[in-house]
Amino acid sequence: MGGNSEAILSAPARLEALRKTGLVSPNPEERFDRLTRLAALALHTPVALVSLVTANEQFFKSCFGLEGPVAAERRTPLSHSFCKHAVISGEPLIISDARTHPLVRDNPSIAELGAIAYAGIPLVVESGEVIGSFCIIDNKPRDWTDTEIGMLRDLAASVMTEINLQVAKERAEAANRAKDRFLAILSHELRMPLSPSLMVVASMANDPQLPLSVREDAAMVQRNIEQQTRLIDDLLDITRIENGKLALRVELFDLHPVLKESIAAFAAEIKAKSIDVKLALGASRSTVSGDINRWKEVFLNLLKNALKFTPRGGAIVVGTEDSQNGMLRITVRDTGIGIKPEILATIFEPFAQGLPSRNDKHGGLGLGLAICRGIVDAHGGTIWAHSDGEKRGTAIAIELPPASRQLPRQPADAPSAIAAPESAKPVSILLVDDHEDTLRAMSRLLRRLEHRVVTANCVEGALRAANEQSFDLLISDVGLPDGTGLDLMRQLLDRQSIRGIALTGYGSENDLRRTREAGFSAHLTKPIDFRALETAIRSVAQEAV
Repeated sequence: MGGNSEAILSAPARLEALRKTGLVSPNPEERFDRLTRLAALALHTPVALVSLVTANEQFFKSCFGLEGPVAAERRTPLSHSFCKHAVISGEPLIISDARTHPLVRDNPSIAELGAIAYAGIPLVVESGEVIGSFCIIDNKPRDWTDTEIGMLRDLAASVMTEINLQVAKERAEAANRAKDRFLAILSHELRMPLSPSLMVVASMANDPQLPLSVREDAAMVQRNIEQQTRLIDDLLDITRIENGKLALRVELFDLHPVLKESIAAFAAEIKAKSIDVKLALGASRSTVSGDINRWKEVFLNLLKNALKFTPRGGAIVVGTEDSQNGMLRITVRDTGIGIKPEILATIFEPFAQGLPSRNDKHGGLGLGLAICRGIVDAHGGTIWAHSDGEKRGTAIAIELPPASRQLPRQPADAPSAIAAPESAKPVSILLVDDHEDTLRAMSRLLRRLEHRVVTANCVEGALRAANEQSFDLLISDVGLPDGTGLDLMRQLLDRQSIRGIALTGYGSENDLRRTREAGFSAHLTKPIDFRALETAIRSVAQEAV
């Protein structure tokens, strides 16, 4: 093979185009096997190949009719390749008798594989690079007819259709992975500065020693930080839903108290807009099996939308009933601005916002209903919307199967308020975080609760502190400048009995799994709700007893 031929086969652009197909792998694929089988049967040849040519070998993505070691390995060196010549020239290679053809008469495949007659069509990707050949081989001399070559071209075009689909699939999956990485990093970077801010203002909002006006301002800042955190969570939830990775923690629970609690969460907004909110809980079977926190997310989203698009003095009815098909139906109906019929089909799509006129006035990312649909689908339910048009209100309905076993009903006036958590019993804490504001704010708040706190901003500093004294609890960021909180937890467990709470700007199921495997008892996602941290400390301390 001449120098120019070697340069063509080894050209970086050609090899990159081949790599992007993702096809040089041992995994058999029926879509290519169908085409080689069809070529061999239709053209009456013993062998048909989809041959991909690398810099130093040819790889058979499909090899109909080959036998022995070559068929098992699905590859040969380029010294045995006819297809490389079609790649080098970029033109069809038609050979009636290889034994006399100047390009291949010395090719070992003639004797070893019985390759006598050959017809190969180059496989050319969209960039113009030739990555291989679709070919047929006969074990005796043969004059190929124009009809046969035309049929081979058509089948090669079908191979290229499949390859282009594969390239598009690989490109889309790479873009999706890049988007997921971007959202994960973005959420981490956004959460980091929010964490100390949320802890400080939440503490101020609940500090009775501060003036009422200061506490009210702090509560306002807290609400806005929590709203921004929910937007970050919404972006991550959409990614999980699209990838089929929405995790559910299934338990039996009664939906009716959850609906009441969801409405109570909007008490201030309901009062401010003078909205008449009514409950019509008529379902006789309201126990379901599912993730209670995800269902709270659904109802909060539906109520937030209903309140957002219902004018002052309007009405909202939240109801349940037994559906005729044996399902439990939940409906949130408002007297708001309504939705055009032609837009109803799109409102559950990510980033859809119903009426274009809503966008400027009401804002939002348009993720709430898409998340609702993902959660409802994951529970085996269905969700749909109905509106008679603009200014005529909207109804969102959900149907899902009730649980076969029902929980005992609570009295209608049973209290639903959740008592404030008791302060955690003081413990000795090693607190590790490389974000200085977070470290400073968290250590100050923990010391207010009379915990003994030693701080460090890296793995080395934490290990130094652990050599000088023992601790009951490690609270550590996962990402540290000289290692990870996971490594730190493992090393500390080798030295002493200690419990751990992991802090991270990431919150995927994989992150939770990794922290559990490292030995942490709990995992909190930034920005940290200090009340949640108190609860986690108390829970972990009880485990140690």
